[in-house]
Amino acid sequence: MCETEKKAPEPATDWVPMTEVARMLGVSAKTARQRARAGELDHFRHGVAGCGRRKYSRTLVRRAIEHCWEVAIRRQDGADVDD
Repeated sequence: MCETEKKAPEPATDWVPMTEVARMLGVSAKTARQRARAGELDHFRHGVAGCGRRKYSRTLVRRAIEHCWEVAIRRQDGADVDD
């Protein structure tokens, strides 16, 4: 188990904007937004309902990246993988 799986996100300090999420994922902000809308990234909604403002947890983004790597490795090794 890696360290990011052990720690729960700290809401006061762990939240990052979409531009940082995109940088962490190595994609454009548009692609990161599309992934978030598709439900591939957990987020915290804030502000007025329906305004589309979201904050993302650095810890949860790292977990998503690690999960993707683990799935890719298992697939490469020929294992059946349920995402």
